[in-house]
Amino acid sequence: MAASKDTNPSQPTIVIIGAGLTGLLAAQATKKHGFTVLIYDSEPHLNSRPRDWTIALHWALPIFSSLLPPSILANFDHAVSNPHLEFDEWAETLPMYNGETGDLMFKSAVPGARRITRRGLREVLSEGLDIAWGRKVTRLDTESNPEQVKVTLEGEEGVEEEVWVDYVLGTDGAGSKVREILFANQENGEEKAKAKRSGFMIGTCVVDYQDEDVVRKVLEKHPVMAMAMSRGAVGAFGVQYTTGTPPSNLHHTFFWTKIWKGSLSTTPDIPRKGPEAVRYLKQSWQGDLSPDFQSFVDATPEDDTHTQAFIDEMGTWIAQPFDNRDGRVTLAGDAGHPMLILRGQGFQHAVIDVQNYVQALLEIRDSRRDRKEVVAAYDKDMVERGSKAALQALEEAELAMDAKSVEKMLMVRRGHGRSV
Repeated sequence: MAASKDTNPSQPTIVIIGAGLTGLLAAQATKKHGFTVLIYDSEPHLNSRPRDWTIALHWALPIFSSLLPPSILANFDHAVSNPHLEFDEWAETLPMYNGETGDLMFKSAVPGARRITRRGLREVLSEGLDIAWGRKVTRLDTESNPEQVKVTLEGEEGVEEEVWVDYVLGTDGAGSKVREILFANQENGEEKAKAKRSGFMIGTCVVDYQDEDVVRKVLEKHPVMAMAMSRGAVGAFGVQYTTGTPPSNLHHTFFWTKIWKGSLSTTPDIPRKGPEAVRYLKQSWQGDLSPDFQSFVDATPEDDTHTQAFIDEMGTWIAQPFDNRDGRVTLAGDAGHPMLILRGQGFQHAVIDVQNYVQALLEIRDSRRDRKEVVAAYDKDMVERGSKAALQALEEAELAMDAKSVEKMLMVRRGHGRSV
């Protein structure tokens, strides 16, 4: 049964599809300004994904902070990978080492940056929000009522529910169903909407080292994260979680990541997770690293108790114009511009999307500006900015694979500032 079509024009209702970081941030930011927000996610609960990863918030952190209610922002440290660290100039630097020699190649200043875990930030951002889990969006009807959207969702055992709302924001990740629906009426729409394999593989191990000497040496490279380049690959070594009480009773869980050129289409039998993935990643780096970085890899336990490992091919999508249903439906974050993780721009641009989307809603509600015009302007910026940033990330990945081309990287020439 569909929910009532009766709404309060002064307090529009927004449905957010996807309770990832972008969706939860958008929910908190719109709720802060008095909008009614409904959130739906296809996952069964907040921490249903076994995989977790870290994300750097750097140039977008002040904007991110301004979007949140003070009560939510007060808990931000709970999401920081190492909240007990003294954040001095070195801690707020991202170093790049030559992984083969161990020498420092360059360092990029990221003043004020904080590295957070996806899981930790989701827990912080979900506070006070009513999220409907296990709901998959299947249809968006903007024809029955030109002033509203009928959202159809499929729940457990195929049970459908419908809700009438004023706006829909798709924040449902790189494989966005909302994006697929928005492209459905275009020629070759399904293909246009599909995220593409990038030709770059990523393997990650989240490790509880059983050797205090290894722990000390990783932290000496950098207390947050260090990058390392080797033959045809780029890696990262850093802190995933820190638990305990300072100064002496701290326990660090680490991660290391390897990115290399490759594809699941050419290596379909590659192990994707578990101990087999750990062994594959360790073996793939034998002989390519200096003794110190090699020791971090070699000391990784090959069991599910102390190491979680995942291997996948990264996806990307070069943003392009879509039918926003007269300004009723649009995209943000990875749903609008999934990009490779090189130079750490993806979530920064998602934060800008949320800032711009909230501003658009306020202009429509409070300044009575034309909805179609305002959302069209939002879309234009999101598509142009997102496509440029995604292309830059692909270029960065290509340049990072060869030591001779590293000096051409934006990471070297311009650091980690705003890419677009």
